[in-house]
Amino acid sequence: MNAELIATAASGLAWTIVYIALIYRGIKDHSYGMPLVPLALNFAWEFTFSVVYPPAATGVAGTVVNAIWMICDIGIIATYFRYGYRYFYHRYGMSKPAWIGYSLFAFVVAFGIMLTGGPFLAQFTDYFKGDIFQGAIFIAYIQNLIISVCFMLMLWERGNARGQSLTIGVFKCIGTGLTVGVYYLFVLHHGASHLMNVIVGTTFLLDLVYIRSIFIQLKREGKDPWMRL
Repeated sequence: MNAELIATAASGLAWTIVYIALIYRGIKDHSYGMPLVPLALNFAWEFTFSVVYPPAATGVAGTVVNAIWMICDIGIIATYFRYGYRYFYHRYGMSKPAWIGYSLFAFVVAFGIMLTGGPFLAQFTDYFKGDIFQGAIFIAYIQNLIISVCFMLMLWERGNARGQSLTIGVFKCIGTGLTVGVYYLFVLHHGASHLMNVIVGTTFLLDLVYIRSIFIQLKREGKDPWMRL
């Protein structure tokens, strides 16, 4: 097994832990842990790039990892639709039919982005080598940044740690870090772009802020951050 497959598998394991922790905390706290926008984007990405455009570079391993994430996403989506409405009602006074409609619309738009985004970016052969999945990886890094921003906003808006845990923050940071290694070592053969440096650097900083913030919030609530899965 080469270094790329090892890093891909390790990243897949880290992100799988994140997803399982999100499902567990959602059920345990009667809440949901991933905000709607990144949830819709994640599910669309993992479905599209495991079923519609499976990754050629990482072969079966990459496809299996994406498929596992897609299955985990279904569990997170279930917690969103089971427990999410009350947050939108209290925050925006939204009716349940409107909430369901907007939520489904978010998933439709996300699938539109993924189905068209990979082929569009693959046209830029100097950067993405004409490979749809390399364009998908670039999209994934933008998603990672969106997830980090939304996690922080969710924590601040709720003012509590419902649906959240230190496990989620730490393993997200690890999973992203491993995929960064793959991207820089095996995709950007001629050096990293300044845009990628900004995206990756900002995501990493936000992950550290989130880890610190959730740690402080759990301590404030009298909960042991290290014992909360």
